[in-house]
Amino acid sequence: MGAKHSQVDAASPGLSLNLARTMRTDEAVRIIMRHLHDMLRINESGVLAGVDAEFLHDFGITVRRNRSLLRQMDGVIPQRILRRLDSGFAWLSQITRAARDLDVYLIALDAEVHQLAPGTDQDLSALREFYRQRHQLAHKQLVAHLTSARYTQLIAAWSAYLASPLPVRSKLPFARLWLANFADQAVWRALRRALRQGRTIRPDSPPTALHDLRKSCKTLRYLMEFFQSLYPAARIARVIRILKSLQDWLGVYQDTQMQQIFLETFLQQSKDSMDGRAELDSFKHRLDKRQAALRKRLTRKFEAFSERKNQSEFRRLFKPRR
Repeated sequence: MGAKHSQVDAASPGLSLNLARTMRTDEAVRIIMRHLHDMLRINESGVLAGVDAEFLHDFGITVRRNRSLLRQMDGVIPQRILRRLDSGFAWLSQITRAARDLDVYLIALDAEVHQLAPGTDQDLSALREFYRQRHQLAHKQLVAHLTSARYTQLIAAWSAYLASPLPVRSKLPFARLWLANFADQAVWRALRRALRQGRTIRPDSPPTALHDLRKSCKTLRYLMEFFQSLYPAARIARVIRILKSLQDWLGVYQDTQMQQIFLETFLQQSKDSMDGRAELDSFKHRLDKRQAALRKRLTRKFEAFSERKNQSEFRRLFKPRR
């Protein structure tokens, strides 16, 4: 995987935007989106070639970032354009998910195989082949989507909007708002949503509740990263690290749950054709134990994220002034 970033450093999903607090919000949004547009196009050829999983990883992050931004754009972007882009990037998120998930599961499965004694990995090799075939199919379908007229038209519409002149006197209610005011409101709203969701989760809550919390945490983090140049560097970096710690564990939990679902599908499909599956059963048992341990760990991680001193820092940075 090292080849990707040595060849295309500009494709890194990192953000470094120098936005000003008194900038118009619609102007700042154009700057952010142009950056995302460039990142998407740079990674696109690598996704089509399928030469390195990191291209799809960065492509997917860019899609999710743009979706998170678009969801904040009522009153900033004209409704006709906003609906077009929002539906288009929802579709892009959907079509990239399967191939990216299978990349993650193959990497995790390889790590499991490397821990086994030689000659005891036949069952997991069969599972790996199942993943590999699913991945090939998912990539083939993704390539078909990314070479379709629908994708071409979506990117053309996005590019045309970004190239169009900024209205001098926009009639949209938040377009000319100072960016600092808009950023405070957007981040504070996303933070309150994540806290509400996290505080309702109980030990018996379904995995979907944790998945919803993960999505809210992603939105919150993307917004803080978009607007981080508006805040004191050390303080914004600290709260992003606090959130990232929770978000990373939510991601591991989600990946483990989806691995369990894929493994169960494989076991159902292959139960009549396998003489023995001791290592698969052992792998399933390890996943179950890991999932239970992650659930407990996530409870502690959310408690740390939501503790008073951390929330006081969030409040000082982002709570809108009346």
